[in-house]
Amino acid sequence: MLGHDAVAQALVDHGVDTVFGVLGDGNLFIGENLQRQHRVNLVGATHEANAVCMAEGWAKATGRLGVATVTHGPGLTNTITALVEGVKNETPMLLVAGDTPIENEQHLQNLDQHALVVATGAGFQPVRNVETIAEDVSTAVRRAHAERRPIVVNVPLNIEWDEVDYEPRPALNSPPVRLAPDPDQLESALGIIASSTRPVILAGRGAVLSGAREVLIELGDALGAPLATSLLGTGFFSDQPFNLGIHGTLSHEIAGEALAMADCLIVFGASLNFFTTDYQSLLAGKRVVHVNLDPSHIDRHATVDAGVVGDATVVAEAMIALLREAEHQPSSFRTADLEKKLQEFDLSNSYEDKSYDGAVDPRTLTRQLDAGLPQDRQVVVDAGRFMLDALTMSVPNPRDLVTSHGFGAIGLGMSTAIGAAVAHPTRPTVLCIGDGGYMMGGLTELSTAVHLGLDLIVIVYNDGSYGAEHIQLVTKGMDPAASLHEWPDFCAVAESMGCDTAKITCLDDIDAALEVVKNRQPGRPVLIEASTDPDVVSAIYGHHR
Repeated sequence: MLGHDAVAQALVDHGVDTVFGVLGDGNLFIGENLQRQHRVNLVGATHEANAVCMAEGWAKATGRLGVATVTHGPGLTNTITALVEGVKNETPMLLVAGDTPIENEQHLQNLDQHALVVATGAGFQPVRNVETIAEDVSTAVRRAHAERRPIVVNVPLNIEWDEVDYEPRPALNSPPVRLAPDPDQLESALGIIASSTRPVILAGRGAVLSGAREVLIELGDALGAPLATSLLGTGFFSDQPFNLGIHGTLSHEIAGEALAMADCLIVFGASLNFFTTDYQSLLAGKRVVHVNLDPSHIDRHATVDAGVVGDATVVAEAMIALLREAEHQPSSFRTADLEKKLQEFDLSNSYEDKSYDGAVDPRTLTRQLDAGLPQDRQVVVDAGRFMLDALTMSVPNPRDLVTSHGFGAIGLGMSTAIGAAVAHPTRPTVLCIGDGGYMMGGLTELSTAVHLGLDLIVIVYNDGSYGAEHIQLVTKGMDPAASLHEWPDFCAVAESMGCDTAKITCLDDIDAALEVVKNRQPGRPVLIEASTDPDVVSAIYGHHR
């Protein structure tokens, strides 16, 4: 077969059945072969960065390897922000990129693609020659999983037209890692835990992926410890009476009070970044035990008192067994008063609604949409000031929350949501996005969502500005005019693309918008434009008052 067909065959040999991309000279025939010969679902994007974000959204929603493809030169340079996002999120992905012919240094789109990729933090895997295609693609797949980052498979165009007797490489079937803890590490950690009087268990995405929910609940009972999660563990303990919710900058006031009193934090599979620790303020006065499958994550963002390398479920089970052997008695931190406060706490009553005719309070908007939108859903949240409110939207399972915040870049949410929606087409996907992010990277891909017939519900929080910049200017007593924008009529544009739409300019409009969602036609996305005031600052959380 020809080289481009061999690249396609090597991807399929490793279980690839969905690829997102923008076709050009360098990858055209790879994409064509994937679609025609192998019936791979080739999803076309309008921009290369969006193709990579779609692959990442798909990977997050499925837990599988995300794959995108672009052409050489500007096709690859267009992906840089999205590649960094994948690196920051540690998402296993492949980006199959064409490269200009090796012998043609004067090719208009020639550049040092290796140097470009390395600068993003992604891995670079060159296809060395036509004979090594199967081996090089297999190596890239292995690296993506082992290194937990995007790997760019670089395919020079001249190799694509060479002939090869293709010999497949065995598919990689890496078993799940159930790493048991080192006994000395476990003993040190338990010494700290057993001597604490007000412990709290914090579960992150690592605990979610381990399936550690039930054993962590059992450990919490054994220790008398309330339960909390990082953002990516949202909803993990939602039905538990001592669930504090999110630990960090998004903690609600009752959780904040309990966390301030804690003297020990037992962390399973969370990174302890500055959001999760509220700039490390939530670690003050506490001894910290950090359990993580990846030893490089321990002490990476915060100094801890004891680190335990191991799988969250296996480590928690070992802790429970040793606590029982020592006849350890639970602490008295789980009081009836704390349980009552958590049961009675209502986020909707924790602030003064500032809606008026012309703009809705984003906090109230989010609460009412949270209750009224389909509950069996995925939620994707773009970056921007609005996300302080949007991230309070509930999900059935922590993995149903997909974010695009790793690089702090707005505008990646729409394409990420499309990838997640392609992954789970039978469930609605709710995208929360600000007006600036929507204009930057969302508007053009809405037509892709329509073309694919996705069950996508887009909520645009429209304050007519770049909200974070607006508040900074106002706070410093400066004219915020530079942050303000006059956008087109989002609903009119969306309708012209083939969407159902609704506008919300006052609280009375919310029910009508929910009716549009309820009565949406199969395969027809919905866009809801909600007018908000750029001067209304989120005050749900004590950290942002």
